Amino acid sequence: MSSFSGNRMDGKVCVVTGATQGLGAAIARRLAAAGAEGVIVTGRNLERGSLVARGIAETHGIWAHFLQADLARVEDCQMVIAECERLFGRIDVLVNAGASTARGTITDTTPETFDALFSTNVRGPYFLMQAAIRLMIAKGTEGAICNIGSISALAGQPFINAYCASKGALTTLTANTAFSVMANRIRVNQLNVGWMASDHEREL
Repeated sequence: MSSFSGNRMDGKVCVVTGATQGLGAAIARRLAAAGAEGVIVTGRNLERGSLVARGIAETHGIWAHFLQADLARVEDCQMVIAECERLFGRIDVLVNAGASTARGTITDTTPETFDALFSTNVRGPYFLMQAAIRLMIAKGTEGAICNIGSISALAGQPFINAYCASKGALTTLTANTAFSVMANRIRVNQLNVGWMASDHEREL
């Protein structure tokens, strides 16, 4: 049986959302470098995601696969975990790094932007965790889930008002879920990051 040891991921099966670029891609590469058995890269961009997965496989000699998925679609979230089970029979690690950072203040954010932010940043991770936890419990896996949050949840910026609210909701979801599954020896944590020097942020 695979086990967590220090910073090693030997034998682990990992799913990373939002891994076509930026922090998500860096996390996927780091998991592979730390000895993961397999890494599933997910995101919306087929070209970028395929390049990331292929690069991981070629560099680290492990099985890496890209799944095109939109976190705003619950069926896509469920598909990701189902494919992980089909390919590996289990999931050990889920990293929810995918997110929308759409701009908008309290006075100009539209209902469509608000709903899109919460669909991607809260509902997506919710149903990914639900599917992953069900599989972990069914297989007796002492797994780990890491949600990528933001310091904006604690001290937000006015120009990303709804984004900050969505990350605050994710923080509450993470804490509650961690308590819910601690008896199953499944760890759920959140990493609150600051501004990232990513291509996406440069474009915005």
